[in-house]
Amino acid sequence: MRAAEVTRVVSALDDENQFDFNVTAAWLHESKSAFIKRENVLGGVNVLEKDSVYNQTRDVLNLRMDFGILWDVGLHVAAPLVLADERSLDFDQTAEGCTYPPSPNPTCVSNVNSSVIRDGIVPSTPGTASTPARWGLGNGYTAPSSRWFTGPKRSGFESLDLGLNWAAFNQMRDDTRPTWMLGFEAKLDVFHDMRFDPSNPTGNTAVGPGYHQFIWSTWVSKRFRYFDPYFGAWYMLPVRTNGSIYQSGPNQGATNPMMRAGAIAGFEQIAWENPRALQRVTVEFRARMEQHFYGRSASEMWEPLAGSSKCNSSQSTADCRPGIDDGVAPGTFSAHPGVTETQAYASFGGDAGLNVQVGKYIRFRGLFGLTVDMPHFITYANAGVPLPGSSAVKLDDPNEANVDYRAALDSPGRRFKVEGTQIWSLLLEGSIMF
Repeated sequence: MRAAEVTRVVSALDDENQFDFNVTAAWLHESKSAFIKRENVLGGVNVLEKDSVYNQTRDVLNLRMDFGILWDVGLHVAAPLVLADERSLDFDQTAEGCTYPPSPNPTCVSNVNSSVIRDGIVPSTPGTASTPARWGLGNGYTAPSSRWFTGPKRSGFESLDLGLNWAAFNQMRDDTRPTWMLGFEAKLDVFHDMRFDPSNPTGNTAVGPGYHQFIWSTWVSKRFRYFDPYFGAWYMLPVRTNGSIYQSGPNQGATNPMMRAGAIAGFEQIAWENPRALQRVTVEFRARMEQHFYGRSASEMWEPLAGSSKCNSSQSTADCRPGIDDGVAPGTFSAHPGVTETQAYASFGGDAGLNVQVGKYIRFRGLFGLTVDMPHFITYANAGVPLPGSSAVKLDDPNEANVDYRAALDSPGRRFKVEGTQIWSLLLEGSIMF
């Protein structure tokens, strides 16, 4: 009862309690929105223009078991089950009183002035006097719809998580010291990886990220009467799995998914407590910061950027998009993997919630939060590495060119940038403790 929720750890081999065992079920709902802009060159100057609006909703049920194995040492096993992951992209029509071409200064985007239509990122057919214009995969969309892409509804197990936590200090045992917990967790990508093939848009509905995640963390809390502040920090190292979409190639600026690190500071305010019955209610507030390091990512555009499995040199090249699915050597083709080299950026957020311990065996937790991402480019690959004596990269030389680089997406004046990202989240959690 002395530690904050973030420093709660199971134990074993205590005189009065030989073995701790907890079962936890948590439901997480996330709603994400972002504006995608694209560079354009006007009068020799790079400017950002409106392009698309991204929306995503995710519902995850996390099932977890904690076992006490030694004195203040706990082992846990978890399996996050994604119930639904749905994503879509619309033309940006968020301005008040939209105007479109042929207006000289359009304020909104449609199929007429969209860069994703202009550059053939998604297929489109022009309209005629009797047939409306159509765009997008499958049967596509027609006006007045603003949508140009809808991803498959994804679901399934995301990873198998194994972790170990150790309370080096425990305020419950020595109230002169804080509770200090050290943790390690391996989120293993042992299920199917998510992929996207425009020739079969619903053929893959998996949610595996394509890489393992190894996370080191530390948490400290110290209760002062009715006030329990805490602080935590963590670092995540991604490791690509064999056969994932994060494959390495010549002269890449980044070969691995983005590393991440973060810090959390917050407090619990004890609103009511009955120590004899092991009951309490606390109100929790916390702030979060996360750094995403330069690397490759499945960005907001990864699915529409992914090329068709039919696009390669030995099959029909009609399914290849000029400038996007081109290989390094002239006349060759390489379907874009979808994942892109992404600029480093930071995220900031906060949560407010309520923790209720009903008694010795049952507790509940709820957190409501908001996260914002700083603006960042999501197509950010460099051209490659010039050979000694070369002043610039030769894009048609496999010995110099970055296999990930696409001039139509990565060159200054053509890059995609994400701004205004907001992620609203709601976490509801319940535990049974033995």
